[in-house]
Amino acid sequence: METIEYRKKIDETYNTDQSVLFRWKQTEKFLEPKELLNAGLDIGERTALTKRLEDLYNINFDSTNIDLDIEPLNGEYDIITSFEVLEHLFNPLFNLIEIKRVLKPNGVLYISTPLYKPRIIKSPYHFHEFSEDELMNLIKRADFLVKRKKIIKVRPFWHYFLGIRPMLRAKYERVILLELSVE
Repeated sequence: METIEYRKKIDETYNTDQSVLFRWKQTEKFLEPKELLNAGLDIGERTALTKRLEDLYNINFDSTNIDLDIEPLNGEYDIITSFEVLEHLFNPLFNLIEIKRVLKPNGVLYISTPLYKPRIIKSPYHFHEFSEDELMNLIKRADFLVKRKKIIKVRPFWHYFLGIRPMLRAKYERVILLELSVE
């Protein structure tokens, strides 16, 4: 049986992929400038978006290079971002609890994750693609409050007219952006 690698390779191809850049642009519009931040953490490997976050918030962001399913996070952070990471984790609740542990009081957590898609267009790299209700239950179980949410498309409108699978994606391919705080 073939083993699938659930960790996405972050390289120049990823950092310049048009659908990735499209999502990042929408993600940046969702973020709100915060003042008086001292420390940030970007969950996952460092990407071109990490640099943009540093410029936006005028602070350095640490990134993680650990097994997020079983290893603890270290430090104390005013802002934590986790963009398209949860779906790659076997145990996303553990990761959210770890994030809560290192998030300072009054800190903010930004998350994005794809919402559920039918198997025919589901990514083979994802352990989970949550329905909105499932994701909200996970967030609640980790004791976070949803301050804001937005559902975005993953690609430009014209892309969805390029064939049968793209047409299916027009209906199902969505990413949810969340701003969370500690309960």
